[in-house]
Amino acid sequence: MKIYLIYSDSYKRINEKVNEIINGFSNVLKFDLKINSISDVLEEANYYSLTGEEKCIIVKSNDLFIAKKNKEEGKNKNEELLLKYIENPNSLVTLIFTSNEIPDKRKKIFKTISEKGKYIELNPFNKKEMVYECINVLKKNNININYEIGNYIVENSYVNYDICLSEIDKICLFFKKGTLFLEDIKKIVSVSYNANAFKFVRCLMNKDIKGATLLIDDLEKLKIDPNVIIITFYKEMNFLYLLKTTDDVKKLCFTYGKEPWQLNDYNNIKENYSLEEIKKIIIRLADYDYKYKSGLYDKSVILNIMTLEFCE
Repeated sequence: MKIYLIYSDSYKRINEKVNEIINGFSNVLKFDLKINSISDVLEEANYYSLTGEEKCIIVKSNDLFIAKKNKEEGKNKNEELLLKYIENPNSLVTLIFTSNEIPDKRKKIFKTISEKGKYIELNPFNKKEMVYECINVLKKNNININYEIGNYIVENSYVNYDICLSEIDKICLFFKKGTLFLEDIKKIVSVSYNANAFKFVRCLMNKDIKGATLLIDDLEKLKIDPNVIIITFYKEMNFLYLLKTTDDVKKLCFTYGKEPWQLNDYNNIKENYSLEEIKKIIIRLADYDYKYKSGLYDKSVILNIMTLEFCE
C-alpha cells in the first residue's frame, strides 16, 4: 500500500518531505480538498494508464483527518470513500495526504493509513533548533552567520520556520556569499504581524485581488486570526465613511490617530466608494464577524471568501 499522511505545522517542511517521496516520479498530480472533492481525487487514483506508468497524487487535506466538534455528513462520507479505496487500491498510484493541523489519531481513517501505509509526523523545531537550522541553510548557500544573528532572524520571524526560510530567501537575494554581520541582517529582516494584516486590508480596500491572494499564505504562516483582519477592515471603512461625511477632518484625524500625510491615500480610496457601498461593506463585515465566531466560516477559507467578495 503506497499511501502516506504527512503532518507538520510548517508548509515548507511538508514540501521538503513530499519532494523526497516523489523523487523519480514523472507524473505528479496535486489536489486541494478546499477546492476539489475526495471523489475527484479517487477518480484520478482509480484511472489506469494505458502505458502502465506510475503516478503520484498529492492531496492537501487538513479537514479530512482532524477532529470536528460539529460532524458534517459530507466529511464522514469522504472518509468512507477513502476507506473503500484503501481496501482495493491502484497498485500504480502513490497517494500522499498532507495536513498542517495535527490529525485525530482516534479516527478510523488515521488508524487505517497508519497500519496499511505510513504516517509521518514532523515535530516542530524548538527555538534553539530553529536557530541552528537557519545557520545551516545559509551555510549551504555559502553565507556564514553566528548564533546571535540566527537568533535575531528567528525572533523576528515569530519562531516560525516558514517565515524564517522566507527571510533567508531575502538574505540570499542580497548577499551571494561571505560572512554577514548583525547590521547587514537588520537592513533586510523586518517582518511585522500588524503590517501584514494592514497590507491585506489595504489590498481589499483597493480591490487588489492579486495582492490580497499573495498575502494570504503569509497571514496563515504568521497565524494571524481572521478576526484581526475583520476588525482592522471595519475600522478602516468606518474611518472612510466619516472622512466622506465630516466637516472637521483635523478633529477626525486626531480622534483616529491618523497623520495628515496619510490622508492622501484615504482620499484616493474614498473616491472609489459611495456612502451606500461603505455602509454595505460595514454590515457585511459584521456578518463575517458573527459567522466566523459561531464557526460557520472556517479560518482556512474565510480570507479567500473575503478576497473574492470585496475585490470583485
